Amino acid sequence: SIIKIPVTRVPGTRRAKALYNNQLGKRRETINTYKEDWFFGAYIGTSSQRIYKLIVDTASSYTWVGNNPDNPYVPGFASEATGQRVKISYGNGAISFTGMTHDDIITLDDVLIIDHQSIGVSDRSRVFDTSLDYDGILGLGPTALTTYISEDGEPIPPIPTVIDSLYNQGTILHAVLGIYLVPYNDWHDGELSFGNYDDTVLVSGVNYVPVTNTLPSSYYWGIDGSVIYRGNTILKPTSGIVDTGNGRIKIASDAFSIYLSDTGATLNPDGWYTLTQDQYNNLGILSFLIGGQYYDLSPNAQIFPRASPDGDISLIIGEQHWISGPQPDFTLGYPFLERYYVVFNASSSQIGFASTHYTHSTSN
Repeated sequence: SIIKIPVTRVPGTRRAKALYNNQLGKRRETINTYKEDWFFGAYIGTSSQRIYKLIVDTASSYTWVGNNPDNPYVPGFASEATGQRVKISYGNGAISFTGMTHDDIITLDDVLIIDHQSIGVSDRSRVFDTSLDYDGILGLGPTALTTYISEDGEPIPPIPTVIDSLYNQGTILHAVLGIYLVPYNDWHDGELSFGNYDDTVLVSGVNYVPVTNTLPSSYYWGIDGSVIYRGNTILKPTSGIVDTGNGRIKIASDAFSIYLSDTGATLNPDGWYTLTQDQYNNLGILSFLIGGQYYDLSPNAQIFPRASPDGDISLIIGEQHWISGPQPDFTLGYPFLERYYVVFNASSSQIGFASTHYTHSTSN
């Protein structure tokens, strides 16, 4: 069985300096381009009148609301406070939420009903750009991440994620999530598929790899791979993660330095690397070698949407801000998922990749 849920892109604003999708990133940055995220609406509790906008995040595993004071959590008759306080920090810890856990009903897009789902209700958060009206996060990462969310920092028993609950209550037969996103200028909805992947949007088979054993990437949807640019390896075999909450594709600083030198990109006043038209025309193919398969990113897939009226071309490839080593050395943020379909199989601890019509599209 497979249940498909549409996800929507938040409209961007031209020339707006904003905190560009670093809600779940490594540092605060500004960018002179579009601000966007992928989200969908969920009902929480027994009222169908209150809908919450939740960001889709595969690099965290707990679902919470309460970021938007204009749309507070309202306990219903099915809500039960558990007495457990939690705190989740994203990236380097500058971004976080703290609050009380509740068990409640979550309804996703009117078709998926999850009973007795643990959620957090924020009473203190530093997560989102305050100009946006997000309510919280839908955590779709591995269950193991939930053992480290206690406010006092002590490990707690794993808390079933949304995917776990759907599987445990028999709504889906397999603990599988498929994610389909599209490039910015196509303006179609994306899709989450629960229980299996959606082969109607694929143009290739799914190539699976095991979740990496390398810490700390193994706590996430982590994979082993290397990075190639113009046919040359710039990042030797290492581990990285898939993160829909990150608006960039990031590689370790030593690899990024090689890539940046070749592109000739220069730092602009907003802290982003920009290209001239000639430099863009000379961009090579950037590839991730994962499980023996090359996942190529064309020049269009390496830059932000061309949102600026003065024609700025900015790299969407960024750096992890550390030299390759024990940390995740690459992050496949949602721009990668706008080119490749990704399957997360919690039952078999595997991650799969497949091509879509947008893999080699010139759309941007």
